[in-house]
Amino acid sequence: MFLHFYCVVTHFLQLLYSVLVGRNRNAFCIVRPPGHHAGINGLLSDAESCGFCLFNNVAAGAMHALSDEKHRPRCERCAIVDIDAHHGNGTEEIVKKCHDSGRLLFFSVHIYDHDKPKKGSEFNYKFYPGTGAEDDVAHNIINVPIAPLWREKEVVKSISLASNGGATVTEPRQTRQRSKEDASRRIPSLPDLTKYNSEEQPPITKHNSTGTSASSVASDSSQSSKPRATLPSESPHYPPHYLMGTGRLAYRRAIQHRLLPALRAFNPDLIILSTGLDAARGDVGNARHYNNGTEAMGLDLDPEDYAWTARKVCEVADICCDGRVVSVLEGGYGRTPPPVPGPPLFGGDDTNGTEPVKQKLDKSLFSECAIQHLKGLIDPYYDNDDEKRKRS
Repeated sequence: MFLHFYCVVTHFLQLLYSVLVGRNRNAFCIVRPPGHHAGINGLLSDAESCGFCLFNNVAAGAMHALSDEKHRPRCERCAIVDIDAHHGNGTEEIVKKCHDSGRLLFFSVHIYDHDKPKKGSEFNYKFYPGTGAEDDVAHNIINVPIAPLWREKEVVKSISLASNGGATVTEPRQTRQRSKEDASRRIPSLPDLTKYNSEEQPPITKHNSTGTSASSVASDSSQSSKPRATLPSESPHYPPHYLMGTGRLAYRRAIQHRLLPALRAFNPDLIILSTGLDAARGDVGNARHYNNGTEAMGLDLDPEDYAWTARKVCEVADICCDGRVVSVLEGGYGRTPPPVPGPPLFGGDDTNGTEPVKQKLDKSLFSECAIQHLKGLIDPYYDNDDEKRKRS
């Protein structure tokens, strides 16, 4: 075990050094196990587990680049960007205890969800690790929580409340044809403050019962009959990050409006990406698992989203630090395959089998996400989405 970790860390630091001295413009380190949940002493004092993480590769690389004397002229400031579906609580702890936080920036975009405690029940669900709800400006920490897709109804209600000045929107029981006057008063999909660049807005598709897009639901609701705004006696309280929506659109908003301006202002000499691929559509890493064996998805990123993220980060890196970007693999596990019926109970052609045979996780989409992310690093100015539009 010790030899394995020594080889992983040595390989990672060699690639980091090659990027720092200019031998390579960037690098993608496919290492295991992941590390962004591991703190200074491994397990954090307020965490239930390390989330399969034993050693924080990214934080170690950042500290090595900043503290080593022979690297100091080349790396005065380092930015860590965590795009894993889970909050990098271990990396945040290390950044907070850094002796000079002005030289280190930590950004994390992740799912954040807490169930309201039920009466008589000690169990209170939270999406692991349950941290990362707020920024820590004093330590250059930017946390961007995203509401999971299984909170779709609450997200739509919060957007409706914000768009109508605190009034709830209810639909009449009987629908009728929408008039021009009704169309002018329909619910906007999102508040004006969160409008998105149309040239970079991803296509929004409808999802199954495990999750739908907030923007799609909000726009669909406008196609029904005229909404009636009523002031509730007591308005429900929703977290502010619900206004960003859910899914791919919320993720791209976080990158476009929170990450890129912060990176440009910080002006780093090196950017390290904690690249978790578990935010991909269908990956078990971003799912909520229920007792009946079903699961609901929290995010729905496609491989193109990982290529897009790499391109955007590299564009800033070309301006700030001669393109120095080191990407390190974090989470990413695969999709649950459809169940396969077990053998017949009594032999013959009986189709009523025993328990379904458990299959290995389908890692095809996981692999495609890694490939597209690598393509974005290799050629950040090749837009595959533009190529698709030209062919269509």
